[in-house]
Amino acid sequence: MLIDGSNTYTNATAVHGVEPAVKALGAEAPKAATIRRRLLTVLVINAASDASQFDMADVVRVYRDLIAQAVQEEPVTSAARHWCQARMGNDAALAAELELALNRQPTKLAELRSRQNVVIARGCGPRQAKEILTHVTFGGLAANLVLQGPPTADDADRQTGLGEKDTANGPIEEWSLGQQKGFSSDGFMLIAEAAVAKVTLPRSDAAAVEGEAGVCGYAAASLERVAILSEGPPVTDPLEREVQRINDRLSVRSNPGVALLKEARRQRIEQ
Repeated sequence: MLIDGSNTYTNATAVHGVEPAVKALGAEAPKAATIRRRLLTVLVINAASDASQFDMADVVRVYRDLIAQAVQEEPVTSAARHWCQARMGNDAALAAELELALNRQPTKLAELRSRQNVVIARGCGPRQAKEILTHVTFGGLAANLVLQGPPTADDADRQTGLGEKDTANGPIEEWSLGQQKGFSSDGFMLIAEAAVAKVTLPRSDAAAVEGEAGVCGYAAASLERVAILSEGPPVTDPLEREVQRINDRLSVRSNPGVALLKEARRQRIEQ
C-alpha cells in the first residue's frame, strides 16, 4: 500500500495516487501523456498494489533515481548504437545467408526438431545487440559452456507470456522463428543460427507461425552464428528512449519496481 499523509492507496485505488505523486515531485513532475508520466504511474501502482507499506517519498526517490539512471545510460547506449552501425557492413554477407536460410526453414515442429540448427531472429536495443554480437550468446551474457540444453517448457511459457526471464539455471531470452515485422525504434534486428538442442520451440505447429513464434534459450548459452540484419528507425530524443527502456523493464507482471521501492524505504527508515 502507498501512504501519502492521511491518504492510503491500495490496488483498488492506485490510479488515484498518481496526481499526488506528480505534486510531490514539484518542478520535476513529468507532463501528462509522456513516458516519464507512465514511469511514475508504474511506480505508484507497484507501491499501492504491494502488501508492503510505502511512503510517497519512496516513490519520489525511486523515480528520481531512475531518471538519473537514464541520463547516465544514454551515452552508453549511443556508443553501442554507433558500434552496431559500424558492424553492419561486415555482417552483410552472413546476414543475407541466414535470412535466406530463415525464409527456407520449415515451419512444422517435427521437421525443426529433426534439424541440427535453427535460424532465429530478434529485435533488441543497441546495448544488448552489442553484447549478443560480442559474446555470441542468446542474451548477450558471457558464454556458459555448461548450458548445453534448453530451458524447460514452463520457463519458456513464462518468458513468452509474462516476460519473466529468471529461472533456476539463469535468465532466458526469447527469439523468434520469423523475422519480426516491426521492432522498436533505435534498435537492431539480429539474425542467428542456434543449435536445436539448446532451444525450447513453440508448443504447436500453429504457434510456430503465429505471432512472434517464440524460441527460448538461456541468455548465457552460445549461438552458432549471429549477425545484424537491419536497423530500426532512429529516435528524436535518445534520453526519452532510455526512459522508455527503463519503463519497459519495470512493466512486467513480476513488478520489479517493488524491489526498488523496498530499498528506498529501507534507506529512508535508516536515515
